[in-house]
Amino acid sequence: MTIDRELIKQAIKQAMSDRPFLLLAILIIALSFIYSIAIALTVHSSDVTLYSRYTAFGEAHFYKNHWQYLLNFVAFGPIVGLTHCVLMVKLYSMERRQTALLVGWLGVTIITIAFVYSTSVIGLGYAA
Repeated sequence: MTIDRELIKQAIKQAMSDRPFLLLAILIIALSFIYSIAIALTVHSSDVTLYSRYTAFGEAHFYKNHWQYLLNFVAFGPIVGLTHCVLMVKLYSMERRQTALLVGWLGVTIITIAFVYSTSVIGLGYAA
């Protein structure tokens, strides 16, 4: 399977000609990097171990992890932002503009919820 670079460039150029689509893609990328920077500035090294929950077949198990586990939240932002933008361009090239815009707004929602969730989890480690 070969990647046709011209086809990819054409799909991106076609999608970026739509102004509301372009503004939503810029919003997603900006929010994802703002999220990552804000979370990266919030995470501090400490000796406090964090409880992480693992659920298997109805039982909840708690494990202790070190503070480096919180760096996964920093990587989550760009992954979500770039994935949603790529999916939006793909849907737009398939002439599914409304679905692409819906995926974009869902990406904004996911990043917003992730920010609230991440700040509350990071705050747990420093409350003690």
